[in-house]
Amino acid sequence: MFKPHSSHTNLIENTCLIAMSLVLSFFFCEVIVRVFFPGPINPRFVRDSGFGIRVNQPNIRTHHSSPGEYQVAISTNSDGLRGTNEYNFTTPAGTRRVAILGDSFAFGYGCNDDQVVSAALDKYLNDRLVGGSKWEVLNFGVSGYGQSEELLLYRNRTRRYRPDFVVLFYFENDIGNNVVADTFALGRDGSTEPTGKSYLPGVAARQWMYAIPPVRWLFVHSQAWNLARNRLSGLVQQHLLHKAGLKDYNEGTSYGIALTRALLLQLQREVESDGAKFIVVIIPDNSTVTSNFPFTRVEWQTRGMAVADGRDFIDTNDYYARDGHWKPPAHRKAAQLLTSMIGEDVALHGSVLEK
Repeated sequence: MFKPHSSHTNLIENTCLIAMSLVLSFFFCEVIVRVFFPGPINPRFVRDSGFGIRVNQPNIRTHHSSPGEYQVAISTNSDGLRGTNEYNFTTPAGTRRVAILGDSFAFGYGCNDDQVVSAALDKYLNDRLVGGSKWEVLNFGVSGYGQSEELLLYRNRTRRYRPDFVVLFYFENDIGNNVVADTFALGRDGSTEPTGKSYLPGVAARQWMYAIPPVRWLFVHSQAWNLARNRLSGLVQQHLLHKAGLKDYNEGTSYGIALTRALLLQLQREVESDGAKFIVVIIPDNSTVTSNFPFTRVEWQTRGMAVADGRDFIDTNDYYARDGHWKPPAHRKAAQLLTSMIGEDVALHGSVLEK
């Protein structure tokens, strides 16, 4: 005699069918994207720092990829610094430190842990025993940063490691990032004033999604998922730009330029007041090898700002064509120049200023 399925059985069967349909649909979308619209997979593992900005999540082990260009291993240590080396706040005896500040260029998109500028600089300094000291190079780079976030990061985290040199990597979208972040504003005297605002775009949602293992897997492995995420992120960024009255992050408005100048000068003052040397590395535009760095050569020399101008040693072949970040040879070029600058400074001034 025919016996109808129970409603419970029907529910299970329908749920399985729906699940299978979703899996097959996703698999189909993934194949279509990989064949016709291949794109990068660069998951950004960031979290709320507790002082109003994003910082890298600690102890990350993941991969970044750009089809036809690179697939690299990405790591952070227990404090969110690029790489696996651990550092105490107290500098070991006979050791000097360099702190790297910057965005995804400084963090090293497109590079393995041992290829990024901080690793290359660490090797060059120690191979040459510059100043007769052992060296540690700490990479505080965070994707999407501008000087407004770098200043807060320096105040709340970087200076605790008591670096002897602080190297800031400047890219042309920093001007827009500083305006959009709105953590600092220009005072009447042209100095920086904290606004009291936080800048944590999408951090809470990203942390929540990363906590779900299947969703975290999609961020790390799926081109289709990352294509959708990047499109959504683009819409969010356009909203933030529109809110700030900008068309794109490279737009050099008079306010943005003045704010960026003030932030750079404030960073220089604070770094030097802590007894360290401040160096800026200019990252040129990847297509024109130009830069909107807000100081002329005469101005930065007059203000005593040490600058490694990438327009003098970087060319278009040093960039990934699709991804737009530096290839490993560009990181080595920057590290070689920084090694010379640091060596000259140590030879000229001996030990760093008393801290």
